[in-house]
Amino acid sequence: MNCGNGRQHPIGYGLLGCGGFGRFCLEQYGSMFSLERVAVADADPGRAESAAAQHGLEACTVDELLAREDVDLVHVATPPFTHRELVERALRAGKHVLCEKPLATNLEDARAMVDLAGELKRILAVNLIMRYDPLCAAVKTIVDERLLGEPLHGYFENYAKDEPLPAGHWFWDAEQSGGIFVEHGVHFFDLFAWWLGPGAVTAAQQIERPGAGLVDQVNCTALYGELPVPVNFYHGFTQPGRMDRQELRLVFERGSITLFDWVPTRARIDALLDAETLKRLRALAPGPEPEALELYAGEDRRCAGRHREIEVDGRYSIVLETGTDKLRLYGHVLRGLMADQLAAVDNPGHARRVSENNGISSLEMAARARQLAGGAGAR
Repeated sequence: MNCGNGRQHPIGYGLLGCGGFGRFCLEQYGSMFSLERVAVADADPGRAESAAAQHGLEACTVDELLAREDVDLVHVATPPFTHRELVERALRAGKHVLCEKPLATNLEDARAMVDLAGELKRILAVNLIMRYDPLCAAVKTIVDERLLGEPLHGYFENYAKDEPLPAGHWFWDAEQSGGIFVEHGVHFFDLFAWWLGPGAVTAAQQIERPGAGLVDQVNCTALYGELPVPVNFYHGFTQPGRMDRQELRLVFERGSITLFDWVPTRARIDALLDAETLKRLRALAPGPEPEALELYAGEDRRCAGRHREIEVDGRYSIVLETGTDKLRLYGHVLRGLMADQLAAVDNPGHARRVSENNGISSLEMAARARQLAGGAGAR
């Protein structure tokens, strides 16, 4: 079977960690021609056997899975504190690795892992999926082409559910998870770096839940790119599941774009536009017809901002959509990242959208935020 890029056989995939997310990935990868799901392993043999039976695969111990010649790529979908040991074992067994975010709970471990992957000439990808969301890609185009002028400010507000995270869950233990900035924030530190250029955290805070002895809210400010652009991040794991919600915004010289949901499913642009720019924005993604909030003619077409004059035809509201629901979109971005990594397995010269460097740079920002907030250093 020709699977593209000259490869006659699909790449063999082995999953380490058969929790809910690992199983979801396993299901999503089943539709990929270039990937063949082979085997699974878990610290709980019963969980591995259940996942294997569901998908017609083999359940193994970790050692057995890593010894298999038909496994080319190992997916480490386990808690962050286990990543270094499992990733290094997989690399030394000759496997390429996809590691869940964060790459590690601290920079010392992450750098050692990346160095080993380079030494052994193996891919070590981190599952930073935001760059594969079509609306995030649309924002990248808006920024790169300066369709709304220069970017000026951004924020991400994450009002996340904590119902699946009981008090004893490893998520709340910074030694096991790295803390909220590290375990979850790396997604968004990386996303804004893709849009705006490298970032540096300048201030951060963390808030403990009264009487619980755990940090459930964090906040920080970062500066991105050469301009630079200030961006504010808030993550709170405090909400009932039915109130889980996220909002992300970038403000530009001639308007703003707001994205909704943590893997964005919908975006809204509010901007002053000429006819040509309106047409370009409308072509970026599906959505209803733009709404003209105001139309201008004659001298009214002229306005100014930041002491520069521009001419516009109107103020418009544009809604962009992915054309699918959250679950299908999540599967789409997971497959997009995997396909990008598989292309690099076949062709080492392939430029990946997410590489080892992104795993390090996002963790550097998270470690700095954690340090400034008063959490344990992430070295």
